[in-house]
Amino acid sequence: MKKLFLLLAIGSVLTSCSKKNSPEPPTPNSDATYAKDAITSYQVMNDVFVAVAEARDTYTYTPFFGSATIKKDTVAKIDSIIFNNSHGADGNIRSGKIVVKYNTSTLNAKYIRQPGFKSTVQLINYVINTSTVSATSISINNSTSNGFNPNTANLTWAASYSGFTINNGSSSVVSSANHVVALLNTSTNAVYAPSGNLPINWSYAKVAVSGNGSVSDSKGSFDITLDNTSSTYLVRDFAGCAPETILKPGKHPFINGIMSIKPSGANTQTINMGSGTCDYNITLTIDGISYQVDVE
Repeated sequence: MKKLFLLLAIGSVLTSCSKKNSPEPPTPNSDATYAKDAITSYQVMNDVFVAVAEARDTYTYTPFFGSATIKKDTVAKIDSIIFNNSHGADGNIRSGKIVVKYNTSTLNAKYIRQPGFKSTVQLINYVINTSTVSATSISINNSTSNGFNPNTANLTWAASYSGFTINNGSSSVVSSANHVVALLNTSTNAVYAPSGNLPINWSYAKVAVSGNGSVSDSKGSFDITLDNTSSTYLVRDFAGCAPETILKPGKHPFINGIMSIKPSGANTQTINMGSGTCDYNITLTIDGISYQVDVE
């Protein structure tokens, strides 16, 4: 009987030790680095598009990006957007140049709103706050069919970015992407008035961004996928959304859309920008667990 008790006691001790040494469940991955870098790169890319659009649509200033000087050489077909510590309405300070060359346009197009417009864009010593922004190549082309009906079709552009780099001095986010940008309220006469061949009123514009990309950052590399459907593409509302209407009236985040990011060697993460609420909050889902993240 004593041997039996001894064996039971030893078994109990072994069982206890086994339980103590069992592996702990893995800690859920809540790192939002990929998501934040993805959104920042797409936002800054689209900001370049908007600056080019404003410069090449008869504007002599940039409503969202501060007191930039726009020099236009209509013979060489080159615009230079010159920032000199310009305080933008979005709360950012910019310096350097964005140079737009549109000499390869067809159909006699010279404005970004016209079918046939084609341009290449250079970033020269371009700095946002303390981050240097550069690119190997950028092209922005009007992809709307000639003779389109603005009551039934939206103006669209194909924007291509290669080696688009945001460097804050200690790390870089490098992206390449092909975007389709659509003016969702083309049919609104206050935004686009084709009868007088007037410039787009970008202060009232609502745009959608779709298209895939690839990014590398401090954590590694990942791919970005966006669907081109009305419920999932990224949306910016330049009239109806500015979360900080007093301090940053030109800060217009993405307020709608879904972005999928696939890190190398890891599961796909899903970013939900929301369904139109004007804020900086996203829902980030990683391995089936959702987190609320502020991306301002």
